[in-house]
Amino acid sequence: MDRLKDQFRGSILGVAIGDALGMPSEGMKMDEIKKMFGYINEFFPSPTGDLGRGEWTDDTEQMIILSESIIDHIYLDPEDFSSKLVEWSERAFRLRTGPTTRQALYNLIKGVPWDEAGVDSATCGASMRVSPIGLVYHFNFDLVEQYAAISASITHRNSSAIGGAVGVAIAIACILSDYRNEELLEEVILRVEKYDNLLSEKIRYSWEIKNESLEYAVDKLGNSIMTWDVVPMAFYSYFSSSDFSDAISKGANAGGDTDSISAISGALAGAKYGETKIPEKLKKEVKDSNYLVKIADLLYDVHIKIIKLSD
Repeated sequence: MDRLKDQFRGSILGVAIGDALGMPSEGMKMDEIKKMFGYINEFFPSPTGDLGRGEWTDDTEQMIILSESIIDHIYLDPEDFSSKLVEWSERAFRLRTGPTTRQALYNLIKGVPWDEAGVDSATCGASMRVSPIGLVYHFNFDLVEQYAAISASITHRNSSAIGGAVGVAIAIACILSDYRNEELLEEVILRVEKYDNLLSEKIRYSWEIKNESLEYAVDKLGNSIMTWDVVPMAFYSYFSSSDFSDAISKGANAGGDTDSISAISGALAGAKYGETKIPEKLKKEVKDSNYLVKIADLLYDVHIKIIKLSD
């Protein structure tokens, strides 16, 4: 398989697999996770019974919606993405959709324009769904930053939330451009510090502590639903791991917003290692894996189409 297509598949599957792996432990403390699950490295159903084994949350659903909008329009169309979010809203209100996205959806439903509907909140909803932008437009980092910021602002107008989306998308673009992790870190910091200094400093610190334990990282970085916790923890999970499974497992066992931490680390690790390095068991057991691969391949086709048009 083409290496780039393998990376597209790996990143899209990575979001869903990470999301599903972290789903059962969402909201728990690290010691509670250990007591209930041991160390999570396989799928479990939700203890509350709302989701089954290998099923994912709104993190993946929003990533798919963004992907489908890009596939339909080639370039990011915020009107279309907003419209697709509204179409999804009835289902979103039945899911574990975060408070910021819920309020933004209410605003969109009431007819508030997409560029005014976003909420000034620093939760991580924009960061967890942004990976398709880093994949498709990785040939132009400025475009990746611009699109990540626009896609974030539809629901999250807060500068930290926007910076987190930019950081994740740029990291994926760097991975696909064969940047070493040290180079990736500097590019991400350069872009993120425009939006939030604390976030950029914590991402840098996630690299500095990559050889420390997960417990140490959680203590220093945090694991709440806020972007300045989730995104640095996801970068730590990625930087400190030597394979896909290790990266997502760290996210799932970190406590707090485990599904989002693991989804983002899965997007990064999946882009780096590709679909062929993801364990078959995880690919087989995650919900709708065939459709996720189809989405990845269609995003890859969009990327190739843009490259050919620009030649």
